Amino acid sequence: MNRPVLMSVYEFGHTGFPSTPEGSAMSKVRIDQMIESAAACICDTGCDLARLPIRLASGWPDAPALELTVALASAAEAVQSMLQANGPSGARAQIVWQQAALVAAEVHYLAVTNAPHATAGDLLLHWQRESEGP
Repeated sequence: MNRPVLMSVYEFGHTGFPSTPEGSAMSKVRIDQMIESAAACICDTGCDLARLPIRLASGWPDAPALELTVALASAAEAVQSMLQANGPSGARAQIVWQQAALVAAEVHYLAVTNAPHATAGDLLLHWQRESEGP
């Protein structure tokens, strides 16, 4: 399958981030750091993938919650595109694709239940209350 590598939401023309150049530049740097962190975890078989969304949310609690989804999906796509998709990293990337979907579903759930859901920190608080991750 020939899918483009998703390295940044900025390539798509719609970001949902602040429209000021400073805000956009800060968001791009942040999301690039999140993608790099997630990709490194995917490639490191010693990294606990189950805790990856929590690790990202803890590292960037002020990030928009859906940036976690973008970072997870982008990292998974990048790893699968660069490395053999059916090797260990490819299998781990598939798990991260699932996590991206679960985080997005969690954000939607929080939105429809009128719970705070705007930031990664809001997700962390929810996960702590529920004693679970995505």
